[in-house]
Amino acid sequence: MIFMPSAVHAIIYVLLIFFVLVGVVSSIYLLMMLILHPKATGRFVVVIPPQASQADVAALLCAARLRVGLMGDLARSEVLALDCGMPKRTREECEALCRELDRTALVRPEELLSKLTVAEEPQVPC
Repeated sequence: MIFMPSAVHAIIYVLLIFFVLVGVVSSIYLLMMLILHPKATGRFVVVIPPQASQADVAALLCAARLRVGLMGDLARSEVLALDCGMPKRTREECEALCRELDRTALVRPEELLSKLTVAEEPQVPC
């Protein structure tokens, strides 16, 4: 048997315990995502108040994208920013930000219902 000092043993055990804990936490996270993950695509609506500044709009949209990403659904979800009467300059900034962010769109209240409804696929007779 190879003799190793106790400090080396302690370091090896700490590293081993660390990697085991990381593996257990990752496994639990994966299991939770498989159980709690919705099967359909989602649309998340961010309501932007009329008095919102450009910085507020950017923070709201980036936070919404981050939340969708943390839920593990970035590829199948879309963030809709609802314009409730923001100033023209803020709207232009929001449109530019929506173009930069993937699967993010700016909609007016009258367009919201058409964006939220999912068109049914036509049934093919057998």
